[in-house]
Amino acid sequence: MIRTWRTSPEHPLTIFFGDLAVRNAMDILETGFGPRRKQLVPRHLQDSLASAMPWIADRFPTHAAWSRATVSDVISDHQGKIHQLTASTLATTVFLNRKDHFEAVPLPAEAQFAPAFGICVADFDGDGREDLFLAQNFFAFHLEDSRLDASRGSLLRGDGKGGFTPVPGPVSGIKIYGEQRGAAVADFDHDGRPDLVVTQNGAATKLFRNTGARPGLRVRLAGPPDNPDAVGAVVRLKFASGWGPAREIHAGSGYWSQDSACMVLGTPDQPKAVEVSWPGGRRTEQAISQPSGEVTVKR
Repeated sequence: MIRTWRTSPEHPLTIFFGDLAVRNAMDILETGFGPRRKQLVPRHLQDSLASAMPWIADRFPTHAAWSRATVSDVISDHQGKIHQLTASTLATTVFLNRKDHFEAVPLPAEAQFAPAFGICVADFDGDGREDLFLAQNFFAFHLEDSRLDASRGSLLRGDGKGGFTPVPGPVSGIKIYGEQRGAAVADFDHDGRPDLVVTQNGAATKLFRNTGARPGLRVRLAGPPDNPDAVGAVVRLKFASGWGPAREIHAGSGYWSQDSACMVLGTPDQPKAVEVSWPGGRRTEQAISQPSGEVTVKR
C-alpha cells in the first residue's frame, strides 16, 4: 500500500512526540486527518509502529483495533506531557526579500515531486538572472510508504522577478537518479561558466561541466587577513541599463556544502562597474574599463 502526504491549513499534518507510554523514552507518532472519522488518526500501520514502540501491540493487539484508533486513543491521558508540531504546507518554497518583508513563492510543480536537500543559486545560463538547482530524493521510509525518487535534480531558470521555470534533464544534461544531497557551484575549469557538483547518499559524486552558458565575469574579493575571502560581502554588477542581481559570499551554502568564493556573475551586457557591500557596512564601487574574464576587488 502506498500512502501520500497531503496537508492544508484546515487539516495540517501533525506529529506528536514525547513519552507516550510513560516508559522514559521518546516516542513519535505521525498523524493525518481521517476523512471518515473527521479527526486525527495515526498514519502508519500497527506492525510498523510496534517494531519501534512495542507498547502499541499491547494496547492495540489487532489490526482491526488499530484501524479504529484515533490520536486521542493512542496518547490516552498523557496529553499534557505530549508535544506536537504541525505542517500546513509541504511545498518547497523560495522566500524573496522585499526589503521590509519576505514574500513566499512556491516553486513549480516539478520541484515538488521530491524533497529538496542541497540548493544552489547561480546564473547557470549567463542571461543575468539568477537560477536555482535543487538536489532531491529520499529513499528511507517505512515499508508502507513509497520512497520519494521522482527527481533527477531540478534546474530552475529564473526570470529575474521571482519566477522560475523547470529545465528538463535532456536539455540541462543533469540526470541523477540516486539520493542527491549536497550541491555546490564553482567555475572548475575557469571558463567563466558556473559548473555544478552534486553528492549522493551511497553513490558517486557527480560533476557537471557547464558548456552552454554565455560566459560571465569571475569576481574574486580580497578581504582583510581575518576574512580573506570576504565572507558575508554582497556583490553585484552595474550595467548601462541598471544593476544586476546581488550575490552574497557564504561560508556554507545548502546541505553540507560551500560554493566557491570566486563567483561567476552573468554578463548579458558589458558591465561598467562592480559594487561590493563589505562585512561591516562599507560599500565600494570599482570601475571595469575594458572586457575581462576576471576581476579582483580589494577592500
